[in-house]
Amino acid sequence: MLYLDTEVVKCLKCGKDNAFVTRAGITEYGVWIAGDHNCTCFSRVQLIDNPVFDEFLELIRQVCIEHNIDDPDKYLLPEITTKLFPFACDPVDGNKISFRDGPRVCRYCGSNDFANTLSKPLYSTEVETFDVTFDSWNNRTQDARKQMIFNALTDIRNEI
Repeated sequence: MLYLDTEVVKCLKCGKDNAFVTRAGITEYGVWIAGDHNCTCFSRVQLIDNPVFDEFLELIRQVCIEHNIDDPDKYLLPEITTKLFPFACDPVDGNKISFRDGPRVCRYCGSNDFANTLSKPLYSTEVETFDVTFDSWNNRTQDARKQMIFNALTDIRNEI
């Protein structure tokens, strides 16, 4: 179990409060917390001494060099690896995971326009977490892993 912060903010369209679990403030060294895009299902991945993560970073470097893609070190920065590494992780409960909080959407009206301040004090929510698995990654060939990384790099290059 893990305790995550929950923020309550008011929707500016319908005026109703919405609670959002956030991964901000997680301080366990070498651990990333992943969630689905709605932040309703959470997983944890230990990055230190993780052979899949180490290989993933090395393959990013190789793919960048092989395909003449910018400076490989640019893609090893945490803000980029948090976008790329989910491609190596198995889905959780059928949902692709993310290491970043997704866009907030009002559960009542569908708006994404919220007040900039909390409408209630921040509180902690206990959530169950699962360890991230890498079965799909481990079952791929080296060439298939590189192709997957190339595709992921291609997808995010416009966002950088």
